Amino acid sequence: MQTQKNPKRVVVVGDVHGQFDPFVKILRHAKLIDGQNNWCGGHDRLVQMGDIFDRGPFSRKVDDLLDTIQQQAKTAGGEVVRLVGNHELEPLLSNFVISGFSKEEAQFMREKMTRQVLCGDLRAAYAYKGYLFTHAGVTHKLYRIFQMQLDEPSSNNLAVLINLIFKESIKHEFFKHPIFNISIHRKGVNRFGGIFWEDLDDLVSSYPASPVWQIVGHTQVVHIVVDKTARIIPVDVGLHRKLQYLVLDEKGVPKIVDVPDDQPAEN
Repeated sequence: MQTQKNPKRVVVVGDVHGQFDPFVKILRHAKLIDGQNNWCGGHDRLVQMGDIFDRGPFSRKVDDLLDTIQQQAKTAGGEVVRLVGNHELEPLLSNFVISGFSKEEAQFMREKMTRQVLCGDLRAAYAYKGYLFTHAGVTHKLYRIFQMQLDEPSSNNLAVLINLIFKESIKHEFFKHPIFNISIHRKGVNRFGGIFWEDLDDLVSSYPASPVWQIVGHTQVVHIVVDKTARIIPVDVGLHRKLQYLVLDEKGVPKIVDVPDDQPAEN
């Protein structure tokens, strides 16, 4: 296995929701996979923001593809970072209603995802070049809680802490930490949600401006926007309606990329 190097690019793709062909079109356009859907991205890095399950017809197919290219990328010196969204979290919590799976299939996926969380293949957070990636974002309230635990609440330290909390919660099946909160808007009991459930409007309104740049999915937007006022970049454009992704270069400079309508998917 090659030693992983700093990536030339980080390609960020929002919620997939079972949209296999659109996802493949994006990955091919970004030159991360070839015509046979094998990793060809070298030392590049893919960050998928969670919510690959439910709504669309091919959730398992998307999951299988990510399993395959995650291992292939490791061998090539690249990386596939997979974040957990609320549609993955719920099966992990043994709530199989929103997964789109039968009870037996959902139980199988729960056991598989639990192993992936514990070995680090599935994460709750990621950091790169000052950006903090979570599925739905860290509100001001959550940030202040983390701030009390960290000497320096940098994006990297926040990601390490969040992943530690998440892994221990999965390991011990204890889900009382505020990262799991569901907001009132989502029929929860909290004013603000946690990193899996917070809606974008509430995330933005919880701050004057986020202390760290955040990249989030979860809330569908018309198109990706680099919000310099809020310091938040939402990337869930709904792959059933728009093919767009985000690229961060070696210096962390963001670029929004549109995929042409004639981009081929399956051969």
